[in-house]
Amino acid sequence: MTRRFGLLVAVPLTAVHVNFLPTLRRSSSVARPVFGRKASAKSSGAPAAPTTGSRRSLSGRYKEKLKPLEKETAGRFVDTHCHLDKVIPRLSRQSHEDARRAKAKGLAPPRQMNASYKEWRDSLEGSENDLEACVNIGCQKADLEQAASFLKYDGIYGAFGIHPLHAHDWDDEVEKKLLAMMTMQKVVAWGECGLDYFDKKTRGQVKDPKLRGLQRKVFAKQMDLAVSLKKPLVVHTRFAEEDTLELMEKHLPTEHPVHVHCFTSSNTLAQALLERFSSLRLGFTGVVTFKNAPEVQEVVRNTPLERILLETDSPYMAPEPFRGRIAHPGHVSYVADKIASLKGVSRAEVLATCRKSTRLIYGI
Repeated sequence: MTRRFGLLVAVPLTAVHVNFLPTLRRSSSVARPVFGRKASAKSSGAPAAPTTGSRRSLSGRYKEKLKPLEKETAGRFVDTHCHLDKVIPRLSRQSHEDARRAKAKGLAPPRQMNASYKEWRDSLEGSENDLEACVNIGCQKADLEQAASFLKYDGIYGAFGIHPLHAHDWDDEVEKKLLAMMTMQKVVAWGECGLDYFDKKTRGQVKDPKLRGLQRKVFAKQMDLAVSLKKPLVVHTRFAEEDTLELMEKHLPTEHPVHVHCFTSSNTLAQALLERFSSLRLGFTGVVTFKNAPEVQEVVRNTPLERILLETDSPYMAPEPFRGRIAHPGHVSYVADKIASLKGVSRAEVLATCRKSTRLIYGI
């Protein structure tokens, strides 16, 4: 049983999207809030004082300029990777399904959400309401316009590209479309793009050389375009560690800003990327909260906090204690809590450090 808007509601657990990480097992069913919400106390933290002195370094002067911004955003967070065009309608369907189940059990139905971004945003409470902004992703030809439509909302920024599983979408028309989108206000990056060799049938790597070749070609092209435009790059990699590293080393300058999102690969790849690319950050999602994801947690422990970005990749992979529900950007709060625990630092330090990294990579 769970409480929602003063009402007790019984909510069963649904299946969770974990195809990206086939070794994970689903956790046992527990009660979940209707919109995946849980109130908690807000945390705050003060950033370190800037360098002072009569001859301040460039970095010192830069930190001084950032100081007012850091005060304004203390305790707040940005979801650096989400898919709002998928999140909002799924949350709406989930709320209506919850209402039907409650009614069938003779319980008062919870509030039902319509497919409205504003309604969802206004519903956030507690630590989830510390959401400051989102980077919304459009990564297949059919969804680019819908994803871009969210840019009209305050605090919503965009990144657009072609996902490796939609590499077949790539053609001259799509390239022209994406180049035009890069000129739009509030578009902060190119992507997501990359390599995905996961074979759902065998739970191993795809062996088809044509499929691999097409993904490699489209990934390389998008990296070249991002570099030419000086746009940050959002990278997706799954079951393709060697090829991902090879192509990135070939096509990206070592100082190019990169967000390797939803990182679930090995610590070996993580350290190789961090060493090679000075402006690269690794993004971690609700997966880091899963009890059966020790490899991802170990990567977090071995990654400097200043090289981490917070994200949800929602609507997928809702964090504990909402696993099996629809993930949304407010869930970054729980990702931050888990990273703080793994790193042995305060939540405030995680939020402040990751907020600064978001500003450095995306300019937000």
